[in-house]
Amino acid sequence: MAKNFDKITKKVEKMYKEYPYPSPSTQTRQTNELLNLLRIFELETKTQLTNLKILDAGSGSGHRITNVAKHFKKCDFLGIDISDTSLKIAKSIKEKNNIENIEFKKFNLMDSTLKLGKFDIILCMGVLHHLSNPQKGLENILQSLKKDGLLFLYLYGKLGGHKRMLNKKLISLLLNKEKSNYELGLKLVRELGLNKFEYGWNLNFKNKEEEDSLIVDSFLHANETLYEFSDIEKLLKKSELYGFCIFGISSDTDGFLFDTRINKDEKLAIPQTNISKSLKSQNLLSNYESLNLKDKCKVLDLIYEPNGYTVIGFTKQAYDEIKNERIKQNFIKLK
Repeated sequence: MAKNFDKITKKVEKMYKEYPYPSPSTQTRQTNELLNLLRIFELETKTQLTNLKILDAGSGSGHRITNVAKHFKKCDFLGIDISDTSLKIAKSIKEKNNIENIEFKKFNLMDSTLKLGKFDIILCMGVLHHLSNPQKGLENILQSLKKDGLLFLYLYGKLGGHKRMLNKKLISLLLNKEKSNYELGLKLVRELGLNKFEYGWNLNFKNKEEEDSLIVDSFLHANETLYEFSDIEKLLKKSELYGFCIFGISSDTDGFLFDTRINKDEKLAIPQTNISKSLKSQNLLSNYESLNLKDKCKVLDLIYEPNGYTVIGFTKQAYDEIKNERIKQNFIKLK
């Protein structure tokens, strides 16, 4: 592990050692965002996630992936993370809940994942953007994806994260020469009244210790890269994936399924992007309709200003097996 244990990686590991995310508690939490995502994927694609090997690349304290493993009992899970503290919490949750279909292992995503084996699905949710080299991390992760596999990513949004980054810069400046002093940073965040969270951090914490972990991850993180649609395409274009789609976005504290198509007043069971709510005249909609798919994605980017993207990357075989219309209509081919 030491070979690729660079300065940034060391800082991130140290941070999560002190403030494990999403929670330092060993109690089961209702952190169901990942579980809900996979349920929606099953529902839309009319498939069942069963008898699959699933890698969770960056499990953190394991609250999310253990909830997933409890639900998908016929799948085998491997959760990897760089933080000993987080892994200790994850293993405790696994043991307390008698979850037998998941294992946890210490691993640095800046190293090759080939030795971990091959997986049908790889989850890397809210992790890649914290790596010292996200492109290299993606390359490493995809080494373990089967030829008919799927990759699920969650990446921070540049447009919707703008205000958070300004607040993060403000705190960094006020910390002056004590930028690694998390205790002081936490005090400053609270004194500034900034301990209000966007989607992903707006969890129901039960005490100050749990809130501390959320504040550190949101406003005091040692390293993060933010993306917009063009950046995501550029990141994935260098991979061996056949293509990708933006499956969903978060905007402020809300989540939406992503769709560039014009829905107009169609009532949907799950909140979904609807360009016709912003482009209300027929002239605007006609101009929008004349755009290619990538430019339509960029328009939705500018209107919804995502603070996060859920992206699904497809191998060629995985794409050929998908029947869902929304995914097909929003698919960006890379190869």
